[in-house]
Parts: sequence; structure tokens; C-alpha cells
Amino acid sequence: MIKKVVALSALLLVSLAPAARAQRSHDARPIEFGIDGALIFGLDDPRYAALVIPMPVFRVGFLMTDRVALEPRLQLVTVRGGGQTATDYGLELGVVYSPNGDRVGRGLYARPFIGISGSNVSGGGSTSDGEAGLGIGLKIPFADRRLATRWEANYAHGFGTPSTNALSLLFGLSFFTR
Repeated sequence: MIKKVVALSALLLVSLAPAARAQRSHDARPIEFGIDGALIFGLDDPRYAALVIPMPVFRVGFLMTDRVALEPRLQLVTVRGGGQTATDYGLELGVVYSPNGDRVGRGLYARPFIGISGSNVSGGGSTSDGEAGLGIGLKIPFADRRLATRWEANYAHGFGTPSTNALSLLFGLSFFTR
């Protein structure tokens, strides 16, 4: 399972590398690196709430225009105890649309996304499912606009059997390269 996550991550980064190189040579758009935590509410039976900290989600935003960024995300959490290992992972690709066109993200944004998530428990098998969703958020820059806090509410639908639905409140920190 971990091999699949690493392979998908490598494939995603390789496919995005030409876009990053083109950005550097075109007009020096900043790249956004970020980490996110979350408060997640499962809407299906059984209902649940989960606080996910410290920041297990890593994301990179490649600005395509002043309003649109392509944003891959990777989440990886591994817990080991009592001779057992449990791993949860997620790989997403989102498109961040900022209607006000601020290159370092001041203001509201919308983020539709698709991805795959799953888990692996030693001796217990593994699962993986596709997902899609939409987030609406707010970026607030500080520190001479090199850093920003990021707050997002989103809905995600998992396409497994059975399907799942969740509402999440994300909170994060972003660093801009320029």
C-alpha cells in the first residue's frame, strides 16, 4: 500500500515539474508550500468527529495564473503499537481559484478536488477509495506576505462501498517562495 502512495506521489510530482519549470522562466510566480490540520465530521453511520493535528497534510500550490493554482496534497499518518501498524494516506489534486487575483492569496478562494484515500492495517488488510469534493476558504497573508494562514470548510464524498460523506474544517499555514 505504501508503495502505491509513493509511486502515485512520484508520478504526480513528475507530471507537475514541467509546469513549475515553465513558471520559473515565464514571470516568476510564487510557489505556495503549506501544511494543514483538520477537524473532520463524518456524516454517515457511525457518525464521528476527528481532530487531526499536528499538521499531517503537505501541499504545494503551483500558480498557473494570478487567479488559478494547481495544488497537489499528500497526507500520511502511520501509527505503530502492540506489534500492529496502521497507515492512513490520501493523495489529492485540487484547483484553487482566487477570484480577486492576489498572487499570494489574500481573500476568499474555492478549491474543487479529486483524490484517492485509503488505509492499511498489518494483518487486517487494506482499502482505498476515490473521492471528490469542494472547499471554500480564506487566506490571510502576514510577515511581509511571505506567510499566510489558511482556513477552509469543505465537503468530500468517498466513492467506496459503502460511500462516505464528510465535512471538514481545515486550518493551515502557507509559505510563498517570492
